[in-house]
Amino acid sequence: MPRPSFITEEDVLRWTSNIDNDPNLPKDIINIPVVKELCFAGLYMCEQLEKLQCPQDLIMRIQFSAGAASFGKDPWDVHLNFINDYQNNLLNIESDDNLN
Repeated sequence: MPRPSFITEEDVLRWTSNIDNDPNLPKDIINIPVVKELCFAGLYMCEQLEKLQCPQDLIMRIQFSAGAASFGKDPWDVHLNFINDYQNNLLNIESDDNLN
C-alpha cells in the first residue's frame, strides 16, 4: 500500500505527533503499520474536508465510514475516493435520524 507521492515527510511527522499524543488511541494497536497508515489517510482526508468547509460533525461521520470501508483495501485509495465523492456531491452518508 504505497503512500501517495504528494504526502510529505512534514505531513507524516505532524500526523505522527497527533496520533502519539491522542490519549484515546490504544498504543499497542496504533503501532501496527497498516493501522498507522489508515490513521494517516484519515487525517489527510480530514484536513482536505476542512479545506472544503465540510461541517465538523459530517467530517467525523465520513472519517468513520471511510475507515470502515478501508477494511481489506488500500486505505489511501478509499480515503481519496471519499474526498473525491464529497467534492462531487456523490457521497451518501446516512443521516443521524436513520441511525436510531
